[in-house]
Amino acid sequence: MEAARRMALDGIRVVCFGMGGAAPLATATLGDFGAEIFKIEPRSGDWSRTTPGLGTREFNRNKKGIAIDLKHPDGIALARRMIAQADVVMESFRPGVMARLGLGYEAVREISPRIVYCSVSAYGQTGPWKDKPGVDGIIQAVSGIMSVLGRDTEECGEEDEPIKVSFPVADMTGGLLAVQGIMMALFARERYGVGQHVDVSLLEGALLIQKSSLTRYLNTRRLPVKTGSRAPYATPNEAYRTRDGYIMLAAYTRDRWRALCHHVLGRPELETDPRFQERPTRQEHHRELKAIMESILEERTSAEWMALCEEHDLICAPINTYREVVELEQVKARKAIDTIAFPDGRSMETVAVIPKLSETPGAIRSPYPAFIGQHTREILRSIGFTEAEIARLDADGVIGMHP
Repeated sequence: MEAARRMALDGIRVVCFGMGGAAPLATATLGDFGAEIFKIEPRSGDWSRTTPGLGTREFNRNKKGIAIDLKHPDGIALARRMIAQADVVMESFRPGVMARLGLGYEAVREISPRIVYCSVSAYGQTGPWKDKPGVDGIIQAVSGIMSVLGRDTEECGEEDEPIKVSFPVADMTGGLLAVQGIMMALFARERYGVGQHVDVSLLEGALLIQKSSLTRYLNTRRLPVKTGSRAPYATPNEAYRTRDGYIMLAAYTRDRWRALCHHVLGRPELETDPRFQERPTRQEHHRELKAIMESILEERTSAEWMALCEEHDLICAPINTYREVVELEQVKARKAIDTIAFPDGRSMETVAVIPKLSETPGAIRSPYPAFIGQHTREILRSIGFTEAEIARLDADGVIGMHP
């Protein structure tokens, strides 16, 4: 194989029972880097196929799809035969479901002691909440994420209704943590010759991405206040109104604070104002500082202020919509948006493979399985089934196949 065509996970086979967001994102990421992914879905299809906006296509690219009735004994036997030839099993059922099917970790490790078995669930495989159901919005609520989102109550004069991150941040975090866990387990297998169970809790992932603010609470036992766009640890570091919109501006280090006062705002006296001279006092008087800054910033456009800030090495950015994001020169230069071509001539744009590896880069090699059971025959033949065996499984309703 030519060096340019090598992929980091060539030769790794993954059997994925996961549906929804987290597990499919994890296995799509592994597939981006060369792993062979067999996606198992019911003969009626993965429920995400009929959920608008979930990202079924993006999360199931670089996979081969097989439809199996796991309520049929022969379906379980088929799944076990697939697992016997796999390196990784991924599942996202409630804890206990796979064990009741005879496909739990303890049963699977008897088939393959070196298997890396990853489970993604709302609350993890142990503990009093392990059997509770949970989806992204529920996890955002129970993990505290929704308690810290919203406008500064004192500044806006009213309490916001609870706000959630509009995209499935808990699912996406869980998926990426699953990739991390699988890769560490595969690395450990190479070093020590053992497989293991990777237990990913969406709740714990949601705590992890709040580590900075949650750690402050753990050390002070003071609940964080809602701060809108403002960083709770440094000022200035938030969105400021200009003549035609807003810019995000961060200038809280000593050198940048001085540059902001002297060269951008044209108010050098602010640098040594007792209210603003040091970072802690700026935090205490952040509303007064924001009022002063916006009274100046509203005199020019966002573009004018951006140019001046960049001239003096201040960290700043426009508040972009997705329309503007996809047109950014940096996004285009890095090819951060890629295009997937479908066999019928259609195409779709999607977020490109990341991270970028210099010697074994990832790639979008195939679109998602558009049809339920699209690759059933191909997968079964690859693990040693004969045409007669495939025909029998089809006739008995064990598998689903797309013509």
